Amino acid sequence: MVPVMAVILRFGMRRAVGTSTAVMIFTSAGGLIGYIVNGLHTNVFGQYPVGYMIGYFNPDSWLALAATSVPMAQVGVKVAHILHPKKLKYIFAAVMVYMALKMIGVC
Repeated sequence: MVPVMAVILRFGMRRAVGTSTAVMIFTSAGGLIGYIVNGLHTNVFGQYPVGYMIGYFNPDSWLALAATSVPMAQVGVKVAHILHPKKLKYIFAAVMVYMALKMIGVC
């Protein structure tokens, strides 16, 4: 979403990242509801022996992710405001290329 907003819609890099993050709240909430609803009537307790689960949602894992991602998001915001927008765009592009290569199994 960030590349589309930055390149095609001509958003500033900081505004594109902020807007994308705000939209992620809604997409993640939809995903959470889907995981809970689709997993309510399945027997996942024998497959995943890691605490209490609500459908396919594990609150313990969510808590661990939230406890680390919230502070790191604040660090990311501070770094994004320190860096020049053009440099931020190049770093973002490099991370996107690296993740794409990782997903296809090259790295």
